[in-house]
Amino acid sequence: MPIQHVLVVDDSKSARLMLRKMLQGFGLTVDMAESAEDAFAYLRDQQTDAIFMDHTMPGMDGLTAARQIRANPATATVPIAMYTSKDEPGYQMQARAAGAIGTLIKPAMPEVLGAMLDQMRVAVDAAATPVAGPIAPVTGLTLEQVGKLAVEKAEMVFYEAIESQVLPLLNDVVAKLRRDLETGQQPAVEEIVARICAARLAEWRPPEPPALPALPPEDPAVIWTRLSPHLEDRLEQFRQQERADLEALARQAAIQTCKEQLHELSGRMVRQLSARFAEAVQKAGESARQAAVEVAQEAAAHAIDQAAAARAGDQDAAAGAGAGAAEQTVQRLWAEARRDIQRRIYLAAGSAAAVGICAGLLAYAVR
Repeated sequence: MPIQHVLVVDDSKSARLMLRKMLQGFGLTVDMAESAEDAFAYLRDQQTDAIFMDHTMPGMDGLTAARQIRANPATATVPIAMYTSKDEPGYQMQARAAGAIGTLIKPAMPEVLGAMLDQMRVAVDAAATPVAGPIAPVTGLTLEQVGKLAVEKAEMVFYEAIESQVLPLLNDVVAKLRRDLETGQQPAVEEIVARICAARLAEWRPPEPPALPALPPEDPAVIWTRLSPHLEDRLEQFRQQERADLEALARQAAIQTCKEQLHELSGRMVRQLSARFAEAVQKAGESARQAAVEVAQEAAAHAIDQAAAARAGDQDAAAGAGAGAAEQTVQRLWAEARRDIQRRIYLAAGSAAAVGICAGLLAYAVR
């Protein structure tokens, strides 16, 4: 026998609506009751294929209500599942002892709910005999019952509208408000915090220092006697420090002055030595030229004398020998002149080199 009509008994409206929505997803018709007493009133007038019963409710609890439903022959075969958050094994045994086929733990999962519905169908099919004294369908309803049904249907429509339309809008509004508060209110919050900090800083006063104990008056002579050794020590230290500073300053000034004077003296000496070097080189060149001229003149005179002597003698026999002797004499005199010129040049160059080396060493030492 298929299950098509289900009764949910729970004092929590949110729990009823949640379970009803899940049961409607299985294609079932769902009615709701807020307490065990309302469930008994419902069962007196209407029939249901299964019941989901909460445990803790105002008035009668769920296990007591399940026992009474089982005790009534008209509802004894209706399968009951305890819809509660209790998950202890002892409670499940109590529920089965009260007549429930099992326990559906809150919050219910679709897979667990489907298994529970299958278990209820098996229980309905396994009933040995039809329900004794079935409740006859109500052909006529009182005005109060019609009003109650209308209120229940209106509530169902209202809650469905809230779930499907109002709640998404509210979520969007809340998210927008949160974004506005995070972005738009931050400057205002910072300004308020700055004002509070400024006000507290303006009100803050530094703690007063502790009062120093009053000292008894003392004689100035006694004070001077105590302080004079310390003053003399400090004055001596000051004098020594000043003397040391003055000595360091004088030493530094003397060093700087000496460096400047030495630099100027070295420059002047280098210029003088350079002039002397140039003069020595010039004199050496002139001496060399003069020695060369003198040697050439002597060689020429000697050659002339030899030539005259040769002409006075035997012109035929002694012509060749005189010419050879004159040539040898000229070569000898020219070699001696070259050696004399080289010696003078070496002396002049050595003197100039010595002068240059002395100037360089002096300039290096001054620097």
